Amino acid sequence: MLEINNLSVEFQGIRGTVKALQNVSYSIQKGEIVGVVGESGSGKSVTALSILGLLEKNATITGGEIRYAGRNVLTLNKKEIQALRGKEIGMVFQEPMTALHPTMTVGSQLAEVIKRHRGLSRKEAYRKAVEALEEVHIHAPEVVARKYPFELSGGMRQRVVIALAMAAPPNLLIADESTTALDVTIQHEILKMMKELSDKRGTSILFITHDLGVVSRMCHRIVVMYAGEVVETGITSEVLRSPKHPYTRALLSALPDLADPDEPLLAIGGEVPDLRNRPKGCSFASRCIQAVDRCRVQKPILERRTADQSVACWLEREGSHE
Repeated sequence: MLEINNLSVEFQGIRGTVKALQNVSYSIQKGEIVGVVGESGSGKSVTALSILGLLEKNATITGGEIRYAGRNVLTLNKKEIQALRGKEIGMVFQEPMTALHPTMTVGSQLAEVIKRHRGLSRKEAYRKAVEALEEVHIHAPEVVARKYPFELSGGMRQRVVIALAMAAPPNLLIADESTTALDVTIQHEILKMMKELSDKRGTSILFITHDLGVVSRMCHRIVVMYAGEVVETGITSEVLRSPKHPYTRALLSALPDLADPDEPLLAIGGEVPDLRNRPKGCSFASRCIQAVDRCRVQKPILERRTADQSVACWLEREGSHE
């Protein structure tokens, strides 16, 4: 469905060039849910925005390719990429109010999207809009369809945004921190709903989050990013049960839900390196308590370690972490 190969992105800023992504590679199969995790600034959202051609004007894609259904989207013109958005690739952002038009009713917004992508009459599109609201578990969808976004709760607005993103319906849904601002109960309901929609329609989901607990419940595979690079990837259960990269292990040690109950929670010391001046070696070396000289001077590449996991780490390669 989607294949990202060696994607590199730079941003031109007042204080220099920020190398936000460096040789990022991962893929998503049809019907698969892939979770992309990492601290803020790890490059998760930049990768997603690159897929849809939504990067800021000061951004430049300096290398790599993004293949959707076999086509390199980086070679498409503006009209062609716009045709992909919504119809074939949908996106759900963290803050639903920025995705909804404040002066249009919910039903009108949904109907307009459905009419554009499916070529239906206005009346039929509105009927489908009400059905879409019902599909995302909104009670009394006919009533909600006549409301404006400001009349709805945060959880309801997020359901509407998901209904908008799934209206075409798309083959791929990108959810960028889509449940972060919601309370735990509403978050659980929305995640369950997204999983049901994926199972029902065969929609692939790229789920971007900083919450490993959510990924453990939601995703088939996981991609761990740090400082704009992929450091580990594999089957979610395998990566969480037996993480290979020190950064992945550090994330797990800092998470109450997944950490060893007999061990204290550990914060990750230090800071993410300045992406205007990337280190020669492993980007995590300055924060890794196991780092050796080679880690600081030579960058590891992402290599398969087991049938289900790949990792970019000299310690794992040489067995030095034992």
